[in-house]
Amino acid sequence: MKRLIAPLSVALLITLSGCGVGSKPSTSDGGDTKSSSSSSSTESGGESESTGPQSVSFGQPATVSTDKGTQLKLTIGAPTDFTGQADFEAEKGKYVVIDASAELAKGVAGNVSEDEFILVDANGNRYEPAIASMEISGSFIKLLTDKGKAETGQIIYDVPADATGLKVEYSPTDVDSKPLGLLATWK
Repeated sequence: MKRLIAPLSVALLITLSGCGVGSKPSTSDGGDTKSSSSSSSTESGGESESTGPQSVSFGQPATVSTDKGTQLKLTIGAPTDFTGQADFEAEKGKYVVIDASAELAKGVAGNVSEDEFILVDANGNRYEPAIASMEISGSFIKLLTDKGKAETGQIIYDVPADATGLKVEYSPTDVDSKPLGLLATWK
């Protein structure tokens, strides 16, 4: 299912870029895929730009540049045990869920996909989002077109029952599917 959703969201972005939505301007220097992230000056004590990945507390927003001219404001909640209806048994031990929120802060359009958020435990083990049920209405695959309008959802992970020190890392790709590297971490 996850392998079907990612190509569908890419196809949607390609379609929209053909209409002028989400297209990035060309540059004469060949473009630079190096990313930068920024943080709100009210939350960082006056600092408005950061050139490296941001590290924020769970529940705090991080504003990141994902493409030239596009910035997203992302907020990730702390992992909690999943109490919803699971159609599939957890393979590693238990399901945990995080609440996620994203909004377009700058640009014409942006997208987020749950596949870009990796859960990491204290031992460095990495967990990709899992499918716990056939219900996908609360999933976190969003096309963002309205500045300032938050889109929310949940991301579910299958982790060992004794996993500790969980953090979430955000490593997206640009509109050309090139990895942008680690842009933000929530601890």
